[in-house]
Amino acid sequence: MQRKQVLAGRRTQLDALDEACRQASAGGRFALVTGATGSGRTALLTVAGDAWRSAGVTVLRVPPPAAPGSTLDGFAALRDVLRDQYGQLANPLLAGPLSAIGALCADAGPPVPGRPALLAQETSAAFGLIGRNAPTVLIADDADDAPWLVAALAAAVRDNCLVVAASRVATGRLAALAGVVVDLPPLDTAAVRQMLTRRHGAPVDDAVPVVLDAALGPLAGNPATVLQTTAELVRTGQLGIVGDHLCLLNPQPSISLASQHPLVAAARRRGGAAVRLATMAAVTRFHVGDLPLFADATLGRIDGVGRVLDGLVADGVLVVRPDDVISPRCPALAARLVADAGAAAVTRLHRAYAAAMLRRSGSGVPADRATLADHVTSAGVTLPTDRRTALALVATAAEAMDREPDRAADWMAAALRHCGGGPAREDILARLLRLLARTGQFARLGEVVRAVPAGADHADLAAAGVLAALHTGVPVAGVLRPLPDGWAIPAMVDRWLTATPAAASLPAGASANVASPLVTDAEFALVGWACGTGDLPAVDHDDARPPFDAGRPLDTDQLLIAGAAGDLAQVLRLILGAGRYRVPSDGPLAAYHRMLVSRARGDLPGVVSAARQVGLTGGQACVPRRLARLWAAESLALQGHGGQAAAWLASVPDEPPYAALRWWVANGPAGEPGTAAEADRRLDAAHRACRRQLRYGSRIGVDRLLVRAAGLAARFGLATRGAEISRLVEADFVDGRPDDGSLLDRGTARLVCALTTADPSAVAEAIGSIRSRNDRVELGYAVLDLGRVADDPLQRLLEALETAAEIGAPWLRAAAADAMRARGVRRPRSRAPRTGLSPVETQIIELVRCGCTNRQIAVQIRLSEKTVENYLTRLFTRTGCRSRVELAAASITSDTLDLAS
Repeated sequence: MQRKQVLAGRRTQLDALDEACRQASAGGRFALVTGATGSGRTALLTVAGDAWRSAGVTVLRVPPPAAPGSTLDGFAALRDVLRDQYGQLANPLLAGPLSAIGALCADAGPPVPGRPALLAQETSAAFGLIGRNAPTVLIADDADDAPWLVAALAAAVRDNCLVVAASRVATGRLAALAGVVVDLPPLDTAAVRQMLTRRHGAPVDDAVPVVLDAALGPLAGNPATVLQTTAELVRTGQLGIVGDHLCLLNPQPSISLASQHPLVAAARRRGGAAVRLATMAAVTRFHVGDLPLFADATLGRIDGVGRVLDGLVADGVLVVRPDDVISPRCPALAARLVADAGAAAVTRLHRAYAAAMLRRSGSGVPADRATLADHVTSAGVTLPTDRRTALALVATAAEAMDREPDRAADWMAAALRHCGGGPAREDILARLLRLLARTGQFARLGEVVRAVPAGADHADLAAAGVLAALHTGVPVAGVLRPLPDGWAIPAMVDRWLTATPAAASLPAGASANVASPLVTDAEFALVGWACGTGDLPAVDHDDARPPFDAGRPLDTDQLLIAGAAGDLAQVLRLILGAGRYRVPSDGPLAAYHRMLVSRARGDLPGVVSAARQVGLTGGQACVPRRLARLWAAESLALQGHGGQAAAWLASVPDEPPYAALRWWVANGPAGEPGTAAEADRRLDAAHRACRRQLRYGSRIGVDRLLVRAAGLAARFGLATRGAEISRLVEADFVDGRPDDGSLLDRGTARLVCALTTADPSAVAEAIGSIRSRNDRVELGYAVLDLGRVADDPLQRLLEALETAAEIGAPWLRAAAADAMRARGVRRPRSRAPRTGLSPVETQIIELVRCGCTNRQIAVQIRLSEKTVENYLTRLFTRTGCRSRVELAAASITSDTLDLAS
């Protein structure tokens, strides 16, 4: 592992060691470097030693201890170091102390009183002679593994001599000797990103540190563990370069520690029983009270199992929580234990455990039903099928349905295997399908549907197959059979996966629902049926509302907003309710939904990261992938990365269902028109894109297209164009509210009105509506657009600057500054002092002016994000500024706001 990679984020510790070395000239110093295994102690000492040698310091390094020793061995080790470097030290007077130390260490006779004191005296004399010629540093790594060396190290502390020892923790005599303790805490996220960028030669996608932190738990930020784990991910094809970023290529498999990790090796050293115990803790809910049962299942003795547990806890492999639950140190260790054991061995372990529980139950000892159900489920086909087992599993699952639905689904799937055929199987299958749909386990839902024997005629299979295909991007072939009561199979899957035109696929008389431009009434009912909202109702294409759960009020605006963004997962959640539909954790729809959530937070790099994840999801989901590229292009353009934005934009065809959103991206940060004539031509293109999109049967992006078009018309004085857009929006509403065919939510409609008429009431209502969405990016656009045309631009444009600083959008900042010049408004006179700023403070202010977020600033100037926050807090206090925008403006020397420089 390269030293620079391990030393990411360790500049503070290096500075502390340098200061200790300087202070050693006035008197000997003992410094202790502490940190967990893999925290980079050795690398830190190596780099520090190289730097000291370059500065003319004599650096001596004690070899790592190979075996236990005695105090004499400690002094002998220092004598050997001095002998090896005798020529470099070039001091003939050293011969006397070295000979004396050798004689005292070689004396094999009876113990000599005061021998340790004599050795310490001679060692001290030797290092005193060395320190007279040049500053000296003595480095001893892993000193806590060699307590017999400590006395010799203490004797080496003399004037102009620094002793640096490294250990896992500061305890005992090492802690007592240390005048300086340099601790190596886990690396923060910025340092981890820097380290991985250096190792792999590419910037790190935002999702990678998040997933690593979740998998490594308390080991997150440990340099050696992070590098070992990512190397394993690269080897197994889970991590690689996508475009120009290091990304998780397949986030589905569990992330495992490397097979050579110290914790894995520690479990192996304890023997087979220890590995089995650790593996059982990794695959089940294991308590201290389960040890007797584990001993019975593995034919071991309880006292032996207890000692094994104590050893694994001492090694840090297992942890015992306050509730007596035993678990591996982190999820990645659990995944490694399971992978090393293999699926067959884990299954046999579960079967043995289940058999032991049944034996104890037969002898009158009650068994925990949930735990037994877990082991029966995980034992799989190794247990013979038994109808009584199926009934017990169903009963246990029914009790846990609301409390632990995921676990209940596992038990229900096992019951399906044990039940045989007949009506009982049909009932269990129906329950399982709806439970998997309700808990968002759509990949597994598809597996269950595919496993149903050919020719089975179960009413729920088609609905489950549609839902599974939508969320995984993988069609479920052979199960989309006709539904009862005359229902035809909807073309929802084809539209979403292969971009089949929606209008052409709708049944005769059917229409898109006001709740979404993505889903028809029939499809809403089908999804609701699959998620357990009741029986499939009769088809009524004249009723434009969802035909199920009509008693629950729907927020039409939210549905229109989600649908216009193409967020099918959010649409289903709003229609079905959180209790009946859970946004899944994986698949194209889930990744697309996370992307839009990141955008609403103002996390522009997160949008690009999530868009990459949408592209890496399996299956045929071309629609969310292409839409995700458009959102990524817009986010990159906002951040000032025009070249990358153009590449993402060019990868999406200019055709429905992408046409409206694509025009929106192409005519915003990615490339606004510069003249009225050009704006007029682009508005013609907007009209054509909108018509094509609606004729296709999709409203995705139409709302944003109309807002941006209205803004261009107002900005370039194209009154006729603005009036056309305004009439279109007015006709879209009935009695001031959306009707069943509306294109826009009320807030967007009022924003278009405000842009085309500059009506103060419309402006106020539009801003209030946009604020209520809690979408930072949309708010930034809205205040910028209104500031360009409203009668009171200053307040709006200042808010645009503030938002640009918060979300890290240099384009938005520059556009707001340009608008302020064009509107002839100035910001209040600066209250910031012109002098007295440190170089770091000046650099932070400049990066704030460029629109960087705290995280981006921290990465660029190599400080932690918390330190950047502290700097900003102090700057606000000193300057009297109340916001990042005021601070940026206060650093300008001109009274006129000039942020373009």
